Amino acid sequence: MRAALLVGVLVLVAGCSAPRAARDDAPTWCSDPGSAVVLGDSLSTGRGLPEYDGGGDYAETPHSWTTGFDRMAAQRWGTSTSVLARDGAMVSDFLPGGRWEDTGGAVAMLRDREPSLVVVALGAGEYARDVHPGEFDERYRQLVHDIRRVSPRSTVLHLIGHEPGFRQVEDPSHSWQAYVDVVQILAADTDTHVLDLRPHLPTGGAPDEAGLLQEDDSHLNAAGHRVVRTAVWTHLTTWCDDPGS
Repeated sequence: MRAALLVGVLVLVAGCSAPRAARDDAPTWCSDPGSAVVLGDSLSTGRGLPEYDGGGDYAETPHSWTTGFDRMAAQRWGTSTSVLARDGAMVSDFLPGGRWEDTGGAVAMLRDREPSLVVVALGAGEYARDVHPGEFDERYRQLVHDIRRVSPRSTVLHLIGHEPGFRQVEDPSHSWQAYVDVVQILAADTDTHVLDLRPHLPTGGAPDEAGLLQEDDSHLNAAGHRVVRTAVWTHLTTWCDDPGS
């Protein structure tokens, strides 16, 4: 019940809070929403959700925000969506030489496909490992530079997720806000877009009154993924359906 109520509230809030500049000047993807690519970590793989069998890679499950967006966008706009995500992925994994062949080939894939939209949902891996925010900034800027270089037509949307509830180091030095600041400043510097999901999601490891987290108190459950899907969908349809409203 609480999760359903939150989803309903989110539709209203997300629609009302869309940036004026974005609505007055719709991004280029609105004129040609034929393709989209998601670059992400466990928020985007479907980890821990019912019917998920990806083994750490992305796999379709009707409960994940990525699969939901893929199906809704295909039905609405005919969009072909590719999801390139791995549990524990960091920005460096999407640069040439990344730990996995598919993520390390992300830039080459974007060059070949030139998608209308690139959604980047990263940062939790760096936070878990307490990577210095300056290093995160350097790598993230390189990734965005490479995206813009190989596919200048792509609209880039950064997702800021909830604060994860786990760290992989003792006595970490850097807060989640430090990584959020990197993304927000980078987006302003590169004229790319940000969707901050934090107002609608619980903090990992804290009381989860809305019931949006899995039992590990860190990863989102199916209800949490519905919130993310609704936020992303509302943001994109507001861009494209209500320019100047």
